[in-house]
This record gives sequence, structure tokens and C-alpha cells, in this order.
Amino acid sequence: MSLSTENQAVVLPHKGRGIASFIIGVTCIIITLLLVGIAMSETELPRPMITALGVLSSGMLCAALIGIALGFFGAKDRSSKKLYPLLGLTLNVTVLMVFVMLALITLSMNAP
Repeated sequence: MSLSTENQAVVLPHKGRGIASFIIGVTCIIITLLLVGIAMSETELPRPMITALGVLSSGMLCAALIGIALGFFGAKDRSSKKLYPLLGLTLNVTVLMVFVMLALITLSMNAP
């Protein structure tokens, strides 16, 4: 009985795009929870802090869009596993949807 590699299953590796998309998604979720927690505390923040949080939320939006692109290209790659790209896509799309939903709620609250 000889060992051959003919009938062995091909083990696909995790690639960098999918892992990067997942890490960006997790980071964006943490930042979103931080921003929602600050907004729910209803404390009056100083003007520089409000500006910094606005910049942080804009950066998070850009990072989520980059994470979506990385997740898409990672899922499209046939030579890698699809776990991390799909998790990254899910997390980043969720962050994007929450960001848009919060923006619409804010606009509707400020409407006359």
C-alpha cells in the first residue's frame, strides 16, 4: 500500500484580503458601538471632541467601504477559503447600513 497524493483533498489557505476585511469589520463594529454609547450617554461634549468624533465616523465609513471591497475581492478569489471574506463583507455591510440608518434618523429629528 503506497501513499499517493492523487485523492487527497485540496486545502485552501486563508488569504490576506479576507483577513484584512474581517479585521476592518471588527474594528468598525467596535468604533460604532463606541460612538453609539457616547451618543446614548447624552452628556454635553466639548466642541473639539465633537469634531474628533465626526472625523472618526467619517474615517470609519471609508474603512468600511474599503473592507467591503477587500471582502468582495477575497470572496472572488478561487484559491482561498471564503470564511473571512464573507464575515468581513457581513460586518462591513452591517456597519454601512447602521451608519446610513443613524444618519437618516438624525436628519429626520432635525427636520422642521
